[in-house]
Amino acid sequence: MATLAIDGVRWVNDRVTNVRWGSFDSARNEWAAPTSIVDVRQVVDTIKSGKEVRTLFTLGGRTFLGPKVSALPYANGHVGIEARVQDGQIEKSLEDLPPV
Repeated sequence: MATLAIDGVRWVNDRVTNVRWGSFDSARNEWAAPTSIVDVRQVVDTIKSGKEVRTLFTLGGRTFLGPKVSALPYANGHVGIEARVQDGQIEKSLEDLPPV
C-alpha cells in the first residue's frame, strides 16, 4: 500500500514553504513514483481532504515512515505543517529532514 510521504523540506523564517514528497510503497520500501517539490499549501490541502501524509527518514541505509504530518494554523492566517509523533513511531521531526 502506498502512502504519501515527505522526505525533504524547504524552510523560510522558521516555516516550511515547500516539501519534496511522493507516493511511497512501504511494503516494497521504495517510491511508487518519482517525487516532486511542491508548495506546502498543496500538502495542507491534501491533509484537509482526509488523506494521510507521513514523514520519511533514511536511517542506517534503510527508509522508515516517520510521524504523521498535520496542518498547523498560524496567527496571521497562514497554514503550515508539523509532524506529530505517535506511539510506535520513530521520534523525528520536520527539522530532521534534509533541505530541498
